[in-house]
Amino acid sequence: MKYFLVLGIEYKKFKNPADITIHVGDKFIDTFQLDRDYTCTSDILPHIESKWFEKLGMTEWHTYFKYGEIPTFFKVYEIDDSVIEGKLDIKVENANSDFTNGFMKNSSLIRFPIASLFKKDLVENRGEKMMKTFKNGAIGKIVTPEKHHWPNAYSFNVSRENEIYEKSSVKNFRWPIGGNFTAEFMIKTKHCTKYLAPAKDKKFIGLTGPFAPRDYILASCKQLLNIYDEN
Repeated sequence: MKYFLVLGIEYKKFKNPADITIHVGDKFIDTFQLDRDYTCTSDILPHIESKWFEKLGMTEWHTYFKYGEIPTFFKVYEIDDSVIEGKLDIKVENANSDFTNGFMKNSSLIRFPIASLFKKDLVENRGEKMMKTFKNGAIGKIVTPEKHHWPNAYSFNVSRENEIYEKSSVKNFRWPIGGNFTAEFMIKTKHCTKYLAPAKDKKFIGLTGPFAPRDYILASCKQLLNIYDEN
């Protein structure tokens, strides 16, 4: 079984590039640099494939995109499920700032508005199965009031070797982060589906939303659909 790991990254550069290294469990996935600003855009609709919204009677869902944004920089990796275990580690070397004498005006900042791990077949045929899952509302039966965010991770641990200026902590996808750190996403399995669990995972039976524009983007963004088709 193949999975896609999808990362959408927002980056504000100051001085030097940021170095990014990605591991899943013990497996090295990639290393790359961010050498310029990568922003998000709220002009989402031109980037959205409407096929399954129309066929599934979900055209009114387009209105949700008015309240979202989409990264302009994506990384997509196809990974065999046999090596998907433990956690996803994103090591960021980004200690670029003008910190002096206890004051800082500028620094490089990175954010992960999209971080998702899901089965490859969900996005075959231009995202058909994932769009149908969104329409159905969940994977598995929900029997507790606690809703679990899927397919995008909602929160993760930020681990720092040096805590002089900033402490290790839990962050969510909205949070811009500076300095050197490792973003740690725990990998769990439910209903034979591996996924990125929130930093403080709660007991639940199903995988559900509430779904948001950043979730629909995974199955309908033309840029991502084209990348899926290349693999």
